[in-house]
Amino acid sequence: MKANGLALLLILFPLPLMAEQVADNQRCSSGLAIYIAGEYAKAFEVLKAEADKGLDCAQHWVARMYQMGHGIPMNRELSKAYYELAARQGFEQSIMQLELLKND
Repeated sequence: MKANGLALLLILFPLPLMAEQVADNQRCSSGLAIYIAGEYAKAFEVLKAEADKGLDCAQHWVARMYQMGHGIPMNRELSKAYYELAARQGFEQSIMQLELLKND
């Protein structure tokens, strides 16, 4: 059941589409454009620096990178911590992701 919900979510909100929508609104880090280009290690450097300064969008994408192992080793605890930081600031995608993680 959990896998079906996640599959449906990914169909309804594919990762590249979400990333491009966030990048288009000019509210996020320049690191997101680097992430979309697939340069994960470089993107992580930029996003992590901005996430640690409190930028909610960057916190979300750092969480995603830890969750997926994009450019860095997977780390569930750090992923959840960064999702929580962004969610506390009202970042919708992080709030949704934390709900999905509760069911894991």
